[in-house]
Amino acid sequence: MATLLLASSADPASVALHGALINNRSWNERECPIGLLLECTQVNSFVLLIDDIHVSADHIDSKVRPHASKDIDNVVVLSKHYSNSGRPAMTAHPIGVTTGTKIGEEGKSGGRFGSLVPPHPRMASVVRSLTETAASRPRLNGFDITFEATHHGPLFSLPTMYVEIGSSEVEWADPELAEIWMSVLDKSLFDPSWDPSEKWMICIGGGHYAPRHKDVTLRSDVDVGHILPTYSLPSESDDNSQANFLRVLDSAVKSMRSSRPDAEIISHFDRKSMNAWQRNWISSRLSQHGIDVLRGNQIMNR
Repeated sequence: MATLLLASSADPASVALHGALINNRSWNERECPIGLLLECTQVNSFVLLIDDIHVSADHIDSKVRPHASKDIDNVVVLSKHYSNSGRPAMTAHPIGVTTGTKIGEEGKSGGRFGSLVPPHPRMASVVRSLTETAASRPRLNGFDITFEATHHGPLFSLPTMYVEIGSSEVEWADPELAEIWMSVLDKSLFDPSWDPSEKWMICIGGGHYAPRHKDVTLRSDVDVGHILPTYSLPSESDDNSQANFLRVLDSAVKSMRSSRPDAEIISHFDRKSMNAWQRNWISSRLSQHGIDVLRGNQIMNR
């Protein structure tokens, strides 16, 4: 089974990451009408460079599979990260649209509200490896190394994560940062000794960068699926927000089970970011899926 690494010529960080890939591996070009498709001769992976921005590349995972010589079973999208603060960052996150007005409406950055893509099983491993690497790489001093909450498109059927360089043109075009990301992916994404955790965690509550969920992840061996932040959660006084969140939650659980059907899904709350009604209401809905809500010390001690 192989990984598809997706890059876009419309994204400067994606171009830098694509260049680091090409320079550090050997590749054979394959015929493909979608974009430039290269097959790695050393590890089970393909890299596809497309002209359009990746957040709008719906179903390209399915479209490229007939042109690959091996079965592709997961996708890593190479991307820039932008934040208003401009703080340098290296991030990873699952995709799907968790906020909106009407289920099914198109998201501002691709995808559709209520449709969550299967999360990549190795995302926690990637963030752990990146965190360890940052401790020994001076270039990453002052960088935020973190998850982001589930957000934006495209719509894919295969397990997917975004890996990103942020948050300005200086970082996007930096070849050293691209090289660091590629070394991290080598250690975490293509490590044949990787042993998945029996636990597959859906994270609920907290801010967009999920610091509490990250802390629990780094201090345990649990794998991370979708991350649903506080801004996506329902209100006690708004029936429509409750109905919409149920669709998001159902999609999150279904997509996680699709990605790792043999894993036990558990949930972790950033409790201080949620009110009592939200904690109780969401716990009840999770129990209908057979999912236990565990505190951080329970997960870290398991």
